[in-house]
Amino acid sequence: MSLKMKIFLFLIMNGFYFFSYFHRVGIPGTIFNEIQMDFHLTANQVAGLGAIVFYIYGFLQFFIGPCLDYFGTNRIFVTGGFLLCVGSFLFSFAHSVFFLFFSRVLVGFGASVAYLGIVKKTDELFGRDFFSLMLGIALFLGYSGGLFATLPFERMVNFFGWRQTMLVLSVILLLIMIFTLFAFIKNHQFSYKKNTMSFIDIKQILLNRKMYPVIFSAAINFTVYFIFQSIIGKKLLQDTCGVTSKIAASFTLFMMVSTMLFVLFWGTVTHIAKTRKSLIVFLCLISMISCIMMLANFGIWKHPVIFLLCFFIFAIVGGSGPLTTTLIKEFNPSGVGTSVGFINGVCYIFVAISGNICGFIMDRFSSKAVITKEAVVYPVDAYVVIVGLCTFISFFAFLSSLRITEPETKVKTEIPEPF
Repeated sequence: MSLKMKIFLFLIMNGFYFFSYFHRVGIPGTIFNEIQMDFHLTANQVAGLGAIVFYIYGFLQFFIGPCLDYFGTNRIFVTGGFLLCVGSFLFSFAHSVFFLFFSRVLVGFGASVAYLGIVKKTDELFGRDFFSLMLGIALFLGYSGGLFATLPFERMVNFFGWRQTMLVLSVILLLIMIFTLFAFIKNHQFSYKKNTMSFIDIKQILLNRKMYPVIFSAAINFTVYFIFQSIIGKKLLQDTCGVTSKIAASFTLFMMVSTMLFVLFWGTVTHIAKTRKSLIVFLCLISMISCIMMLANFGIWKHPVIFLLCFFIFAIVGGSGPLTTTLIKEFNPSGVGTSVGFINGVCYIFVAISGNICGFIMDRFSSKAVITKEAVVYPVDAYVVIVGLCTFISFFAFLSSLRITEPETKVKTEIPEPF
C-alpha cells in the first residue's frame, strides 16, 4: 500500500474517532437544557443520556482488545462506525424518551471500538518507528471532536436547533464511514489472520495489586475532570453565575484546549521525569484543591473567573493520561493494549456512576429549582453538594496516590489514556 493511501486511511478513520469523542463530551453537557425542556426530563434522566454511553463504553473496554484480535480490527472498526452513525441519526429524530435512550445505547456500542481500533490500525499502517508520532496526531484529532462539542456545537445549536445540527453531523459521519468502507474494500483490508481470544492479560492485571492505587487515583482524577468537562460544567456556570450559554460553552472550550495542550506537556514530562509517583500525588492534590476553591467560590466570591481557574486546574489533571498510562505499562509491559483498555474501562465506568449521582443530587433540589421557558435552573446548594462529593473522593484519590510504588523498570510512553 502506498504512503498516500496509508495517510488517507489514517485520516478517514480518525473521522470516526472525532465523532466518538464528540458524542462523549457534547451530549448531554452542551445541550443539557435543550434536551431537558424538549422531553420534560428530570436532571437524572438527562445525565443518564451520558451515563448509559459511559457504562457501555467502559464495560466494553475490557473486551475490545481480544475481540479486535479475534474478529479483525477492520471489521469491528467499520461495524462500530456504522453503529455510531445509526445511533446519531436516531438521536436527531427521537421524539420519545425510549428512542432517545436507545439511540445512546447504539452510540455507546459504536464509540467503544474507536480508540483501540485506531491504536491497532496505526501500528499496522506505520509500524513501530512512526507509531508514537502518528498516534499523537490521532489523539489530537480525537480531542478535536471534544473541542467541537463545546462552543462550536453550542453555536450551531443556537442557530439551527439541536435536531438539525445533529442531523447534519450524522450525515457527515455517514459519508466518512462510507468512504472508510470503500477504502478498506479497495485495499483488501478485510482479510486477516484469526487469532485466539484470550483474557489472560486481564487476569494478570487483576492479580497485580501494585496497579490498584494507580488505577484508582487515575479513575477518580479523570471522573472529577469529566464531570465538569462533559456532564454539568456548562450548566453549573449558567445556573450559579447566570452567564449565557455562549459564555459557559466558551469556558468548557477553554478547558478542552487546555487539556489537549497538557496531554503534550505530560507526555514530554513523563519522558524526562525519574519518578512517576510524586507527579501523580501532585495531580491528586491540585484536583482536591480545585474542588475546595469551587466550594469557596460558591460561598464567598461567586465569580465565574474563579470557576475558569478551577476548570484550568482540572484540565491539568485531565491531560495527564500519558503519565498514568506509562506507569501502568511499566507494571505490565507484556500486555500494554489490555492494560490501556482496562484502565479506560474503569475510568469511564466511574464517570458513568458519577453522572447518575450528579443527576440524582440535582433532582433532590428540584423543589427549589426555577423553571423558565429555556431551562430548569437548579439552586446553588445542589452544586455545592456535587462539588463537596468531588472533594471527598479527591481526598481518597490523594491517599491512594501515596500508596503507589515505583516499578523497577522504566519504559517509554506510547499510548495515552483514557480516550
